[in-house]
Amino acid sequence: MGEVFPTVRVVAYFSTMRKRLALVSSVLALALLAPMSADGVEFGQDATGDPNAVHIQGNTSGFLYSERIILTAAHVLGQLRIQANGDTDGFVYAPGLADKTNAKRYRIVKAFIPKTFINADPTKEIQPIDDFAIVVLEEDMPLEVKVEIATEAQMIEFAKLKTKIEMVGYGLHNGSQRLKSMYDQNRAPHKLISYLYSPEMMVDFHTREFQVPFWKKVEWGAIHKKEYGSICNQDSGSGFYVEGKNVRYYVGTAGNGNGISNCQADGSVRFANNGGMSWFPAPFKFLDLLKTAESFVSEQRKNEAAKLEEERVARELKEKQEAEARIAAEAAAKVAADAALLARKKSQDLAKKRYFGKTCAKLKSVKNVSGIKFTCVKKGKKLVWALK
Repeated sequence: MGEVFPTVRVVAYFSTMRKRLALVSSVLALALLAPMSADGVEFGQDATGDPNAVHIQGNTSGFLYSERIILTAAHVLGQLRIQANGDTDGFVYAPGLADKTNAKRYRIVKAFIPKTFINADPTKEIQPIDDFAIVVLEEDMPLEVKVEIATEAQMIEFAKLKTKIEMVGYGLHNGSQRLKSMYDQNRAPHKLISYLYSPEMMVDFHTREFQVPFWKKVEWGAIHKKEYGSICNQDSGSGFYVEGKNVRYYVGTAGNGNGISNCQADGSVRFANNGGMSWFPAPFKFLDLLKTAESFVSEQRKNEAAKLEEERVARELKEKQEAEARIAAEAAAKVAADAALLARKKSQDLAKKRYFGKTCAKLKSVKNVSGIKFTCVKKGKKLVWALK
């Protein structure tokens, strides 16, 4: 998932657009303006060790929001084999890893997608809508940086002040990786910088630069240039954010774009004249969905705590039963030992009564009865048994 549309479909789509709008004159220009899945950071910088960028199944990106919640794009989730109830068997690596050869895999147990999500289909001129998703992990993943969903007011302010936004993804870095292996699990994450565009700014940009309304519903966006870095295949799902003091304000999910270079296999650079653009729904729209995911996590923790308590009670009961059994065994052993000691004493008393001082036949002869040794000694004119 998260790849650019197949060439045949792109050509068909833009052939239709060309007839309708008569704005472009070549296949190259059409490809440049093509809406495409925002799937690697080209011209970016190494971001190994980033605390929030995660590699999902080794072939797409995500953003660690909390210990168990990852934000990503809805269109990449087909690979997770999501069931009708949202269950899945996908996995995620810990954030910021480059070499994942022996890395732990964190299992994904649930996925949440907006009911309003519509996947893109360029052949039918269907615009992707609300391309956003949340996945929940089975266990906690280390979280080093606090994340907050930017409010609408904050996003308006970021756009107005041209505040720098950043994005770290696991997509392709250049076209040579497209030729070798697009699904290299050991690809390092890369970072790009950009600037946030409000929906109004997006309308203005596309009116001036492309003169083509690529969507019926306008969303937020981020501009891409060679000096900033650009999205590429498998960056889908990575998060745009504003770095604050000990917090990252999440402003959008990489999902779709146009006019970007997109790691051309021949090594050429194909940005639109004034840069390309990616667009995404505002994350503050999905706070209810996030609350649902957080409730699921809360229930997870509650069930885990109950299971741990059940295991603790069972363990303590077992230890108590084992201790009681040990005490009972020790008591029984003592009773048996006391009984054996008493029986031996009685036997020895009988032996003394029977032999001590009684006549024996041969001097210095020895007899052992019930653990008591008797020896034949001379006493006066008699030979008698004495204790040895």
